[in-house]
Amino acid sequence: MTTTIRYVLTICWLLTSVIAGAQEADLSYARHVVKKLASPGFNGRGYRKDGDKKAAAFIAKAFKKQGVAPLFGDSYYQPFELGANTFPGKLQVSLNDRVLKPGVDFIVWPGSPAVNGQFPVKVIKRSDLYGTVSEALQYVDSTQYLLIDNRKEPGEAKELAAQANAAILHLRNADDLSLPGVILYDNTKLTWSSQTKPSARPVVFVNQPSIDPMTVTSIALNVESVWTPDYETQNVAGIIRGTTTPDSLMVVCAHYDHLGRMGKKNYIPGANDNASGTAFILDLARYYAANPPAYTLVFIAFSGEESGLLGSKAFVKNPPFDLSDIKFLINFDMVGTGEDGMTVVNAPMFPEAFSKLTAINQEKNYLKAVNSRGESCNSDHCPFYEKGVPSFFIYTQGGTAAYHDINDRYETLPFTAFANLKQLIIDFFE
Repeated sequence: MTTTIRYVLTICWLLTSVIAGAQEADLSYARHVVKKLASPGFNGRGYRKDGDKKAAAFIAKAFKKQGVAPLFGDSYYQPFELGANTFPGKLQVSLNDRVLKPGVDFIVWPGSPAVNGQFPVKVIKRSDLYGTVSEALQYVDSTQYLLIDNRKEPGEAKELAAQANAAILHLRNADDLSLPGVILYDNTKLTWSSQTKPSARPVVFVNQPSIDPMTVTSIALNVESVWTPDYETQNVAGIIRGTTTPDSLMVVCAHYDHLGRMGKKNYIPGANDNASGTAFILDLARYYAANPPAYTLVFIAFSGEESGLLGSKAFVKNPPFDLSDIKFLINFDMVGTGEDGMTVVNAPMFPEAFSKLTAINQEKNYLKAVNSRGESCNSDHCPFYEKGVPSFFIYTQGGTAAYHDINDRYETLPFTAFANLKQLIIDFFE
């Protein structure tokens, strides 16, 4: 081997080591952020026990430490109000004296009002609800909870499925029914969500194969819920002024809120959804604070996404700058995986930008795939896009399937493509 070849190989090895070291440093910071935000002390970043406020303070402190200026005058915070139905206390359910585990055997509908008592149970099958909504009312009893064995029959026709689903929604939500509560027994994944106001009656979702739903005769519940119609939460945002074209804005954003507590002992960590996206924009802010861009970069961490994109809607309603100044916005939601690449929502709407993104990825082989998806109002890019702002929403794919449940934990998040996705976005902006 000649001296020249050895020299070239040594340089290549050194460059590879430097890149690997830089990526590991990025991951170290991102892991720290996700681990912190998904920890029990942040209470699922919901609206009881200051979960959202603790997360907002953490993000604002990170911006300040990095040298990112506040976006709202001398404040990083943009307050707004939302309704919040929360479960900070007791969350106990038993069927036939069989105690169920919250998040494992059952969840309550997040809009459920408080209830404490024992009730007899009337059991029906999903197939009993094939027909009109009016026909379903024959099963309503003012003294009994209605348990619906909601497991679908093999080959259920679309028309019959639509009839059953419509009847179930009516039984769950109709205010004028004298029905104390509904139990939905199913074999599908237990997935929680967020609600801004109480529903008409308690609804319990059960997935416990060892229980035969047809044998259930009673339910005992002790569910403490608190509805706050005007809870004040906040978006958190910072800005790095451009060095040559400060009037041109690029926006990167992610929501930091999640689903809060599921009773006194359980919370929904939300590591991938969306502590990962929050870590991503904080990591980008850290990079650009050390490498000031020519254009202005705005970093926004939204609250209220899980309640219906309420934080991004509040921002668009009262923006601190003209939305037409935004040249491009990228929203990051669930970017902690990446084994199967990533998907770009709104890709067909902005083909030139998507073409540049895919060209960079093909040249440098950052991610396994960059997939195209059309319009979808499923995250915080949407209120901006509806106002004419060029916008992408990016999420990674593969890895953990945990979503809106107690298993979306820091320990299960692989961070497979995190560092490469960051470099892809930096290259795209430049």
